[in-house]
Amino acid sequence: MSRNLSWKIRSGQIAVVCAFMVIWQFLASRTGPMFLPGPASALRTLLDGLQRGWMVSHLWTTLLEVLWGYAWAVGVGLFVGFSIGASPLLFGAFEGPLLNLYAVPKVTLFPLFLAAFKLGIPSKIAFGAFHGLFPVAIYTWTAMRTMNPVHLKVARSLRLGRLETFRSVVFPAVLPGIVVGLRLGFNLTLLGVVLGEMFASRAGMGFLLMSFGAAFDASRILAVILVLFMLALAANALLLAFERRVKGIPELHLRVS
Repeated sequence: MSRNLSWKIRSGQIAVVCAFMVIWQFLASRTGPMFLPGPASALRTLLDGLQRGWMVSHLWTTLLEVLWGYAWAVGVGLFVGFSIGASPLLFGAFEGPLLNLYAVPKVTLFPLFLAAFKLGIPSKIAFGAFHGLFPVAIYTWTAMRTMNPVHLKVARSLRLGRLETFRSVVFPAVLPGIVVGLRLGFNLTLLGVVLGEMFASRAGMGFLLMSFGAAFDASRILAVILVLFMLALAANALLLAFERRVKGIPELHLRVS
């Protein structure tokens, strides 16, 4: 990418952020701080929450649930994706039902998670993982099903074993598709955890949102939203950078002596 094009992209990104802040400030001035505090007020409340500590413990709870939920989502999603992608029988049997289940509003299933895992951290981890595993699995099996068959023919011609074929041919070929699923999976895991905290929890950022919403404390609501927004933005930026780096790697890496 040329330096001129990179500068134009950065300028556009900065312009979007500036436009958002200007619109936010304009709406705040029109409605009043009681209904929509401005950016400065929300930032002061956020810093107050971090300094006085009323937000810190809830933030750590949400981070713990998201990290555990994402770990489970990635593990289960990759297992399901590779299993279905490698087997025409499993692909034909399970692709349709899993895609239909993915289309179901998952919040309607939260009472089942609450009944199974009770009120506490495990139910939020499980609900977040349930949200996040679908894009990981779908992008994994899609990448495997659309992999160039020439790669496997080359591996067979070189008489590579199954493990070496997977390590040197299959995995590098499907990795660009997998990392897209990993990025989307994190976003949905975070969504699932916050939703679970909003409906049945005694801690977490979702719990704070519901508590401040009941008290109609708009300034603290926006402070919590800002923290969640920055968390999602930072994680998405890291995963997007990883995705771009992976897509720059050649698909086929045969390690033949």
